[in-house]
Amino acid sequence: MKHLLDFQNIQKKEMENLIEEILKVDLYKLNQIKSFTLLQFNENSTRTRLSFAIAAKRLGIDIVESTDNISAKSKGEGLMHELETYESMGIETVVIRSSENNIEDYKNYKEVAIISGGFGNSSHPTQALVDAATLMKLGKFNYDIPVTYVGDLKHSRVFSSGRELLNKLGFKVGVFTNEELIPENTDGLNIFNSWDEVIENSGSLELLRVQKERIENLSSFNFEKYKKHFQLSDEVLSQTPPDFAVFHPMPINIGIEIDEIAAKNEKFKYGEQLKFAIPARIISYRYALGNI
Repeated sequence: MKHLLDFQNIQKKEMENLIEEILKVDLYKLNQIKSFTLLQFNENSTRTRLSFAIAAKRLGIDIVESTDNISAKSKGEGLMHELETYESMGIETVVIRSSENNIEDYKNYKEVAIISGGFGNSSHPTQALVDAATLMKLGKFNYDIPVTYVGDLKHSRVFSSGRELLNKLGFKVGVFTNEELIPENTDGLNIFNSWDEVIENSGSLELLRVQKERIENLSSFNFEKYKKHFQLSDEVLSQTPPDFAVFHPMPINIGIEIDEIAAKNEKFKYGEQLKFAIPARIISYRYALGNI
């Protein structure tokens, strides 16, 4: 059993192998795994929840579901007793999506493998694997800075896990945003100050939505100013080379991080990311269960 909560204890070679395994997944030729998984999604989700559910079905893993609202947590039960209960019932993996940043609370429990489906603003490793597989498929690992993240870096778990994965693979990460949305820790980041710098120094970018639900003083956030400087417009996109790629983990807020015309451009590759949603979760289950 191995947790997949972040990439802190995963070696570079192991991460490279996970990405390669994602690229090789054949959805119609999978070795079946006899196991139970618990999907515990305490936040709304479309792609992450469905891809974990479908990945489990493809692998032959039986699914049970729960949320904090219907668990004994509402009666004051502690986390360790909750995990012991799961173990006693034969559940081997738990996929958790939570607004909390409490992944450290899970790390010492070794009898059930915990997979992060998104913790607070700190952890979303399977989305990072989706993005890395997409970058590799499109040949974007040839750059010193394979991707520049544009948008709400401060509150994005996609960015937190993406930078961790790419930095451990030996890449720097580009960032372009306003001062309100820059993270406190800028180690391993190249901070760009204009679209010209972004285009000149990276072969692709990943747009991140402004996470209204996590901004403390939302009423004071100037969306018009943000859009003027950081929205990806068709005009900006027209200045990029033919093989430039734009990604987005979704959901997309058209009219904020990207304009309507740019969202229809063939350089916008979110569809390529979607193709790796299920393979990435298949490999995540196999990793957690010790099958890789």
